[in-house]
Amino acid sequence: MGWNRGFGQVKEERKTLSFFKIFQSADLTSECMRAIPYDFMKNVSKEDFSYKMVIRAQWGSSWEVDISKNPRFYYMEKSGWNQFVTDNALGANEFVTFIHKGLMCFNVNIYRKNGKEIVTPRKPHTTTPSGIKKEEGESSYEDVKKEDEFMGGVDQLEVEKKKKKKAVEIGESSRGAALKKKKAEKHKPSKRKKVKYGVPRFKITLKKSYLKILAIPKFFEEKYIKRQSKVYMIHHPEGKDSWEVLCLVRQKQTIFSSGWSKLAREYPLTIGDRCTFHLIKPTELVLSSKKAREEITVID
Repeated sequence: MGWNRGFGQVKEERKTLSFFKIFQSADLTSECMRAIPYDFMKNVSKEDFSYKMVIRAQWGSSWEVDISKNPRFYYMEKSGWNQFVTDNALGANEFVTFIHKGLMCFNVNIYRKNGKEIVTPRKPHTTTPSGIKKEEGESSYEDVKKEDEFMGGVDQLEVEKKKKKKAVEIGESSRGAALKKKKAEKHKPSKRKKVKYGVPRFKITLKKSYLKILAIPKFFEEKYIKRQSKVYMIHHPEGKDSWEVLCLVRQKQTIFSSGWSKLAREYPLTIGDRCTFHLIKPTELVLSSKKAREEITVID
């Protein structure tokens, strides 16, 4: 019965103007992803065309998206498109159909990777289905996790060191113990290591895969992002430029996806750079980067 209904729906869609997209790329807001097919646009009449489109889901939600044109094709502007992608937590190989109802109004049907249609709103933090294809950059999750655990566990390591110091100091003179304690405190990492200049921060050393998508340390995501996908504005520390980057919350990890590869290219960032992200506002970050040391070859 369900198959017959779905087949009938596909037949009905073929009678009307429509197109589809598969949300399987890490960069979901690239111009190519936002492009409207040429074969579709050439069949839209002048009376129906508008530079503002409306996308409606079957549960009632809707999104307004501006349309622009370059020399090759029409495409959807980032602002409205990003909101549509974020609100529906897309990016796990979903198949989405856009059915034109006239005057650039579209009904969308969203299908999971397994073919099941989504008929109720999705919550961003519960959207990653199991079996999702591992993209380049996700393989670096374990490395980021280790780096995250190190940064988040500095205090715990210090506690363990203190216990060992205390065991060694038992039986020694009070003066010797006091000197050792003073020396240990001198070299003890400050808790302000995570908060510089009064703002939260996290550090990551870039690897090749990090130039496409960047996994965010767990301690930072849990405390400041709070399991909610959103668009961040990331600024150059010298005010040279700013970039909009989508922070996509998934069940396995939270990543900077759409817009991150553009930032890495234009900043520019390279492999080995030590990056520090300072949270200056709820959705604004300042990114400072220290370049990796370059080897100097001496020619005799």
